[in-house]
Amino acid sequence: MNKSRTVVVLMIRGSTIKTFILLDLLLGSGIFYVVKFVAASTLAASIGSYLGTEGIKKAPKFFKR
Repeated sequence: MNKSRTVVVLMIRGSTIKTFILLDLLLGSGIFYVVKFVAASTLAASIGSYLGTEGIKKAPKFFKR
């Protein structure tokens, strides 16, 4: 009956939260609506939004080479 309880504390920086909100939420939504307007397809807009945000996240690593 003696169970040891472990408490895990995660610290998240404010800049990480700000980056997530700017890139994933705002920019992803913007790309989604632009692609949906152009292509008139929700599937294409979803894929475009995903690829756009992931591409923007990985662009600095690509250009540093």
